[in-house]
Amino acid sequence: MLFTALSDRDRRLLCTHLADRGASIGVGDATAHLLEETTNDGDRSRRSLEIELHHTHLPLLADANVIRYDRSRDRIEPGENLQAAWTLIETATRETLFVS
Repeated sequence: MLFTALSDRDRRLLCTHLADRGASIGVGDATAHLLEETTNDGDRSRRSLEIELHHTHLPLLADANVIRYDRSRDRIEPGENLQAAWTLIETATRETLFVS
Protein backbone atom coordinates (compact mmCIF):
# COMPACT_ATOMS: atom_id res chain seq x y z
CA MET A 1 0.00 0.00 0.00
CA LEU A 2 2.85 2.40 0.79
CA PHE A 3 4.42 2.02 -2.66
CA THR A 4 1.05 2.66 -4.32
CA ALA A 5 0.59 5.78 -2.20
CA LEU A 6 4.03 7.04 -3.23
CA SER A 7 3.67 6.22 -6.93
CA ASP A 8 2.37 9.71 -7.76
CA ARG A 9 4.63 12.77 -7.89
CA ASP A 10 2.10 15.04 -6.16
CA ARG A 11 1.80 12.62 -3.25
CA ARG A 12 5.59 12.39 -2.93
CA LEU A 13 5.88 16.19 -2.96
CA LEU A 14 3.15 16.44 -0.34
CA CYS A 15 4.89 13.89 1.91
CA THR A 16 8.19 15.73 1.63
CA HIS A 17 6.51 19.06 2.41
CA LEU A 18 4.74 17.61 5.45
CA ALA A 19 7.94 15.96 6.69
CA ASP A 20 9.86 19.22 6.26
CA ARG A 21 7.21 21.13 8.22
CA GLY A 22 7.06 18.49 10.96
CA ALA A 23 3.55 19.50 11.99
CA SER A 24 0.05 19.66 10.62
CA ILE A 25 -0.65 21.76 7.55
CA GLY A 26 -3.81 23.04 5.97
CA VAL A 27 -5.08 21.70 2.67
CA GLY A 28 -4.74 25.25 1.30
CA ASP A 29 -1.04 25.28 2.23
CA ALA A 30 -0.57 21.87 0.62
CA THR A 31 -2.33 23.05 -2.54
CA ALA A 32 -0.22 26.21 -2.77
CA HIS A 33 2.98 24.22 -2.27
CA LEU A 34 2.08 21.69 -4.97
CA LEU A 35 1.14 24.43 -7.42
CA GLU A 36 4.47 26.14 -6.76
CA GLU A 37 6.43 22.90 -7.21
CA THR A 38 4.61 21.87 -10.38
CA THR A 39 4.59 25.16 -12.30
CA ASN A 40 5.64 23.35 -15.49
CA ASP A 41 2.38 21.40 -15.56
CA GLY A 42 0.62 23.98 -17.72
CA ASP A 43 -2.97 24.92 -17.07
CA ARG A 44 -3.31 23.25 -13.70
CA SER A 45 -5.80 25.23 -11.65
CA ARG A 46 -5.94 25.54 -7.90
CA ARG A 47 -9.51 24.21 -7.90
CA SER A 48 -8.69 21.09 -9.95
CA LEU A 49 -5.75 20.32 -7.67
CA GLU A 50 -7.92 20.74 -4.54
CA ILE A 51 -10.42 18.28 -6.02
CA GLU A 52 -7.60 15.80 -6.76
CA LEU A 53 -6.30 16.18 -3.21
CA HIS A 54 -9.69 15.68 -1.55
CA HIS A 55 -10.86 12.78 -3.70
CA THR A 56 -7.67 10.92 -4.59
CA HIS A 57 -4.36 11.89 -3.04
CA LEU A 58 -5.28 12.53 0.60
CA PRO A 59 -7.48 9.42 1.00
CA LEU A 60 -4.74 7.22 -0.53
CA LEU A 61 -2.08 8.63 1.77
CA ALA A 62 -4.42 8.29 4.76
CA ASP A 63 -5.20 4.65 3.90
CA ALA A 64 -1.45 3.96 3.88
CA ASN A 65 -1.12 5.70 7.29
CA VAL A 66 1.29 8.21 5.81
CA ILE A 67 -0.97 11.08 6.89
CA ARG A 68 -3.98 11.69 9.06
CA TYR A 69 -6.52 13.74 7.15
CA ASP A 70 -9.17 15.67 9.06
CA ARG A 71 -11.63 16.57 6.33
CA SER A 72 -13.84 18.62 8.66
CA ARG A 73 -10.93 20.92 9.61
CA ASP A 74 -9.13 20.71 6.25
CA ARG A 75 -5.94 19.66 8.08
CA ILE A 76 -3.24 17.13 7.21
CA GLU A 77 -1.07 15.69 9.97
CA PRO A 78 1.90 13.33 9.90
CA GLY A 79 0.84 9.69 10.11
CA GLU A 80 2.61 6.62 11.47
CA ASN A 81 4.27 5.85 8.13
CA LEU A 82 5.38 9.37 7.14
CA GLN A 83 8.99 8.77 8.23
CA ALA A 84 9.13 5.51 6.24
CA ALA A 85 7.62 7.28 3.22
CA TRP A 86 10.11 10.13 3.51
CA THR A 87 13.01 7.66 3.71
CA LEU A 88 11.80 5.86 0.56
CA ILE A 89 11.38 9.14 -1.31
CA GLU A 90 14.82 10.40 -0.29
CA THR A 91 16.50 7.09 -1.16
CA ALA A 92 14.78 6.92 -4.56
CA THR A 93 15.68 10.54 -5.29
CA ARG A 94 19.30 10.01 -4.31
CA GLU A 95 19.53 6.80 -6.39
CA THR A 96 17.99 8.56 -9.40
CA LEU A 97 20.68 11.23 -9.28
CA PHE A 98 23.37 8.59 -9.82
CA VAL A 99 21.72 6.82 -12.75
CA SER A 100 23.36 7.74 -16.04
